[in-house]
Amino acid sequence: MKKKIFVCLIALLSLTLLTACGKKNVNLADYIIEDRNTLYTAEDDLYKLSFSSGLREENYSLDGVKGNMIEFGIISFSRLDNDPMANDNYSYRIVINDQEFTGTLEKSETSNSYSTDIGVQAKPDDVITVQVNFTGYTFNKELANTSKGFSVDRNTALDLANNELKDTLAEITKDKNNQFEVIMKILNDYSGEEKHFYWYVGVITTNGETLGVLIDANSGDVISKKV
Repeated sequence: MKKKIFVCLIALLSLTLLTACGKKNVNLADYIIEDRNTLYTAEDDLYKLSFSSGLREENYSLDGVKGNMIEFGIISFSRLDNDPMANDNYSYRIVINDQEFTGTLEKSETSNSYSTDIGVQAKPDDVITVQVNFTGYTFNKELANTSKGFSVDRNTALDLANNELKDTLAEITKDKNNQFEVIMKILNDYSGEEKHFYWYVGVITTNGETLGVLIDANSGDVISKKV
């Protein structure tokens, strides 16, 4: 009888320990609501254009619950010298393989650029050409898949982020009501003589915590971390 009681107590203690622990082996990819994983770029003497695409939550909301995912493709057009963009009518024509999209770029509220979302995700080997027309100027280029040349791909960046954030995630998810979502972006820095590209992996919880890792897309170095 004593042996049976002892076994039951051990089982109960084990269950208590398990339920008290957070998620120690989280796969961040399972919680992504914004996944910018492909970047095409082009530039001329004055302007640069990027086309970043991937998948994101259809009803985008940082509520800790991942919903249905849809394709997106964002055209962003700006000056190389980062001077303010002139207020103008920036019309575009983008052709992805044999599929054509046209329209007008809108002024970004968060950056010095004009942009739009055409709702299509680019594949690694797509042939993409873009033309932007505005007063007295035409930008007409074939885009190059910049992200294809990264030494650190999307999955490797996620693995690195998992390793950097897993302990903190285990701690904050001890509260079973504290859910979280993940965003992944490709960021660039044109400020120096050389261009630099980074993977950013951010975590947002329903309790308001924010975690993040910035990873060099070529060296794999963790440039900065917030935990």
